[in-house]
Amino acid sequence: MNSLLQLPIINGAVPAALIAAGLLALLWLVWGNRRVLTRWVPGALVISVAATVIFWYLAEKVWNLWGEPLPRRLYIYAGLALFAVLMIVPKLVTLRRLWARLLVAPVAAVVLLSAAGLANQNFEYYPTLGSLFTATGTTVKTLGQFEADYGRMSPPARTGPTTPATWRPPANMPDHGEVVFVHIPGTISHLATANGYVYLPPAYLAAPKANLPVLVLIHGVPGGTGDWLRGGRIATFMDQYAAAHNGLAPVVVMPDAGDSGAYYPSACLNSRAGQAATYLTRDVPNWIKKTFGAGTYSPRQWAIGGFSYGGTCAMTLAVNHPEVYPTFIDSSGESEPTISQGHAYLVKKYFGGSTADFAKQNALNILKSRRYKGVAGVVTVGAGDTFYRPQGVEVFRAMEHAGMDVRLQEAPGGHAWPAWRYGVYHNMEWLMGRLGVD
Repeated sequence: MNSLLQLPIINGAVPAALIAAGLLALLWLVWGNRRVLTRWVPGALVISVAATVIFWYLAEKVWNLWGEPLPRRLYIYAGLALFAVLMIVPKLVTLRRLWARLLVAPVAAVVLLSAAGLANQNFEYYPTLGSLFTATGTTVKTLGQFEADYGRMSPPARTGPTTPATWRPPANMPDHGEVVFVHIPGTISHLATANGYVYLPPAYLAAPKANLPVLVLIHGVPGGTGDWLRGGRIATFMDQYAAAHNGLAPVVVMPDAGDSGAYYPSACLNSRAGQAATYLTRDVPNWIKKTFGAGTYSPRQWAIGGFSYGGTCAMTLAVNHPEVYPTFIDSSGESEPTISQGHAYLVKKYFGGSTADFAKQNALNILKSRRYKGVAGVVTVGAGDTFYRPQGVEVFRAMEHAGMDVRLQEAPGGHAWPAWRYGVYHNMEWLMGRLGVD
């Protein structure tokens, strides 16, 4: 059963079979008598194309539903799905046998499922079959279950960060890490937040445990705290990294950065919409230190990263609070905090119309006058990401000008998980060195 849940659905036999089934289903729906082929099919095509173009225009030019342009092929998939639905009627009218009529809806559903699969292949949001049915696609324990298995965690001895030279894996060290389902309260910020996750590597679970650094990873919007586990497959990657490094890897914290329940995302700012920056720079670190005893030695043990909205958060917090997060990874982030309603509305809603108050927390404004020492980061941009790529380059240049030790990297793909994972996956050795482990 477990192997079935781990079945890949973004590459390999499953998506190939689904696409083939979708094409055959679509051909069966359009095949019929002369009236169907000359009237119904052209009519359904015209309606589908028109509806798709209108939706594209409204979604991207009027409402800005997604916050950035989506690949045009996604609208083509949606149009084909609509065309299949429209062809249900003529198919039902022309078929004589009851059993054949009963097949129409399921066959149309195959086309819809195939279109959804193609869209998923673009973003790689659901990598396995199991990720469709569980919150994250990985085994998760509650904090109570974790403490029942391992006991309450106390801080390691303050003898400095663990390094490969000083670490000797105990015989009782497990061969994989644990993912814990947590709620990090907004004790200082009073921000309403959703539950999050914490990944604890094998060296942390050993007795005595290693003194490990902390990597805070921010999700996208729309999205949630399970993004890095599901699409990012961060637990699997960290287990693999730890296996090659005697169990050493960072403690990974995946908090809610969207202000759960709020109509507008927090944008990781302190504003009228909530004290999100305070939550991520004070509440989260304080709770992690108290609950898991991680990152207690020095601020040098802390880093922040994220993708898209989360990438913008990571670089914004690193610029505003380098004393908390002196190391960062910005994957496919924007040049400044944004919401789908636009910059003017953000300034009005979050800062009462004061552009000066917004500028006090906006990274590009701060970087013009502030110099940084000891702050380092990585900015990654998708090679095919025409919308976010120029913004990432702009951020990189501004940070370099302000004295940060920053590097710009081009990741494969567009604005999707292949590019988003790249920043963490391909910089772990550098990151662990920055965090005092190497």
